[in-house]
Formats: sequence, C-alpha cells, structure tokens
Amino acid sequence: MKLMIKRVVSLALMTIMISSMVACNATKFEESDNLIEASTLVSLLSESDTIVIDARSEEDYNKGHIKGAINLPPSLLTISEPVSGMIAPKEQVEQVLGAHGISADSKVYIYDNAAGVYASRVWWVLKSYGHESVKVINNGETAIIALSPDKLELTLDVPEVTAVTYTAKDFDLSTYASIDDVKAVIDGEVEACIIDVRSQAEYDEGAIPGAILYPHTSNLYADGSFRSGRDIYLDYNDLGIKRDEPVILYCKSSFRATQTLLLLQEAGYENVKVYDGAWLEWSMNDMPKEEKSEEVTTPSASDGS
Repeated sequence: MKLMIKRVVSLALMTIMISSMVACNATKFEESDNLIEASTLVSLLSESDTIVIDARSEEDYNKGHIKGAINLPPSLLTISEPVSGMIAPKEQVEQVLGAHGISADSKVYIYDNAAGVYASRVWWVLKSYGHESVKVINNGETAIIALSPDKLELTLDVPEVTAVTYTAKDFDLSTYASIDDVKAVIDGEVEACIIDVRSQAEYDEGAIPGAILYPHTSNLYADGSFRSGRDIYLDYNDLGIKRDEPVILYCKSSFRATQTLLLLQEAGYENVKVYDGAWLEWSMNDMPKEEKSEEVTTPSASDGS
C-alpha cells in the first residue's frame, strides 16, 4: 500500500512539474497521415479499434501512462545478431504485435519521452510490414501530461490484453537501405545524400564518408514538439537537400534516423531511406570512414512562428 501511495504521489508530482514547463505547442498536425496531436487523440480513445502504444521503457511506463495504453518498447521489434538493433523478421513482428493485442486493422497511436525516437522506430517497423493506420503523437509524454487529468486520464494500472493473430505484409523496401546501398553511394555508383543524425561528438569520432551531419534534435522546437512540415522543408532545403533528391539516413543503430524519416516525409520528401545497420554495422565491417571536426550549423529552436 505504501508503495502504491508513493507511486501515485510521484505521478502527480511529475504531472505538475511537466505541465508547468510546457509552452503552448506551436505545431499542429491536424491532417497528417503519420502524426497526431495529443488533443486529437482524446476523442479517439473510446473507439474499439484504437490501440495506444507507450514506447517508453517498462520502468517509465510503470510510473504512469495513458489509461489503456500497452507498453511496447522498440527493442521488442529488433534483433541482436548479426548487428544489434536491426529490424526484426516478419515472424517476430507478427508474434510481438499479436501478443500485445494488436491486429492488422488496429488504429495505432504511439508516444514516448525521447523526442519521438522510440515512437518513430515502432512506427517505421509497422509501416515497413504494411500496417496502414499508425501515427506518432507529437511531443509524446510531455503533450499527454499537459492534458491530464482533465482531458487524458493517466494511470498505474496495466490493462488486460487478449492476444490476437497478427498477419503482416511482406517487408516494404521503399524506406530501407542496406550496407550495400550505402557502399554504392560511397563508390559513386549511385547518387544520394547521406545524412548522419547523430550528435556532433559521435560524428567527430567517425562518420560515413561524405555524410552531412544534421542531428535529430534539430527537428524539434524549443518545447520538444516536432518542427512543422514547412519548417522541416526550409531547414533541409537550406542544407541543399531538395525534395526529389534520394536521401539515406543513419545514426548509431538507426532509431534516431526513423524520427528524421517521419518528419522528412511530412515535409514532402518522397525518396528517403533508413540505413538500418547504421554506424554499428558500418564500423564493425571495417568500411571506410572519416573523422570530422567541423561545427554544424543548425536552425535555432523557435516557437514555431
């Protein structure tokens, strides 16, 4: 009982603290195929085919989550060999999603507390296996807490889940790049812009030759919400990356890269792929790399104006 009281108090304090820090969300994704506002989610929770995925860690989930949300961190949809963090095969994805009560017809909404990185990774896996209705909640945990307790109910209770049979489609290669695809760009056989979405420090230690550094954190406003499609387009256009140009994204294990993929799609970029093996695979195979020391110029965070 004492433990439960402490957890409830902890949840209440977290709600008050984050709510006091949250500014008005300047971005509004009202008609997006892949993004949704937490305020819009409120009216969808009562629908029978709605599934809310909390992609945070089990520890964070147990501190409080949207009532009815299931905990499904992206690690459950990855493999550890031969390269850690790569997308899981179809059979594993089907088993995990079915065990969590998700069917191919479910309307899935995902949130996290990691700048959309975990949520976007789950989104990418589902999209890659043909799930049609799946969206990431803009500003995740922060936006959700700002709406509680009046509009969104948070709870410590874990919902009962009835396992179902999930049938995935064959893997869609349209947003996937392999190590051979990247090597073809490096060797000059194929033209594409390679974007490294890691931090400056990671980039300085070694990068894929010719890669442009643009950290995934540059895709956010100061309040942590996603930059609008318009602003994302302007930012990447300033880097010299045009909407019709082929783009390959990577980070350490390409979790962060999926967040950039999501937002570039929102901005109208249609030929963008994630190098799933990422820096882990590239470096372990003794592929060419170059060390960097230049500072990257990124847009300053703004209020969305």
